Amino acid sequence: MRDNKLTPGSNMRWESMRMILPEWREAWLDHQKDHKKVDKPEIDEQQWEEFALILDDCMEHNQLIKFEYWQDGLFYEVLGHCHYVNHDQRQFHVLAGDEVHYLKFDVISDIKAR
Repeated sequence: MRDNKLTPGSNMRWESMRMILPEWREAWLDHQKDHKKVDKPEIDEQQWEEFALILDDCMEHNQLIKFEYWQDGLFYEVLGHCHYVNHDQRQFHVLAGDEVHYLKFDVISDIKAR
């Protein structure tokens, strides 16, 4: 039997009445985004030592480095060359194509050589 709007048990009966207000949709999308957020990761001394070895090696041989960082509950990645490590401002200067990204030490979650 073929379903249509008048078939008992079919959701098609109310299909034309389905709608959502724009502010409800925005609230729902914000809720979905907040649900995906995670806490800021804590990096221990041993990981920082590993990061320092990777950075030294990659900067010496001009290799690409993948930086993973945390911002507002989400993780992002930047692939580029570490141009400079600014210890005074506690940030990395990463050249990714024509752009320069300034990544603070406290938002870094992982550093890998490519």
